[in-house]
Amino acid sequence: MKASARRWLHSASVALALLFVALVGQGSRGSAVASDAASPLVGSWRLVSYRDTPEHGPAVEAFGAQPIGVFTFTADGHVSVSLMRNPPGAKLPNPDLDPDSCNPDWYCSYFGTYTVDMNSGTYVVHVQGTNVANMRGTDQLRHFVLSGDRMVITEIYTQDAQQVRGERVLVRDRIVR
Repeated sequence: MKASARRWLHSASVALALLFVALVGQGSRGSAVASDAASPLVGSWRLVSYRDTPEHGPAVEAFGAQPIGVFTFTADGHVSVSLMRNPPGAKLPNPDLDPDSCNPDWYCSYFGTYTVDMNSGTYVVHVQGTNVANMRGTDQLRHFVLSGDRMVITEIYTQDAQQVRGERVLVRDRIVR
């Protein structure tokens, strides 16, 4: 894919994410961000790596070696996440480990409100809408570590009786802040 097409796709993804956030509107459950309104999560973050590693197996990159994605956190407590396989529809050597797959399988999106606890290095997304099976109406806890404009999000889940460590690496996108 040409660089200009990637930039356009990224800009379109950011615009779509912001539209979802705008549609969520007022009256959302859990719209409070940490007591500090200037939460360090606020802004747009570009996905650079999405990897799940089972305790007894090799890492799986369900969205490809160079996934496309954007995580947008607003100061008033809204969040929108869009992820897609790069290239879409590509057959991957390893199957996706997550039992709650995306529909279609190459694109995932969810939005809602979030709360953050800087002391524990966690945030919770209160999912209001999604194309991920069984995720709507749930609270999704994530651990994160910030280092400048880089954020590493981790989660541990169980699949086929073994633990899997999910790791998502993002960089702050200066387009939206």
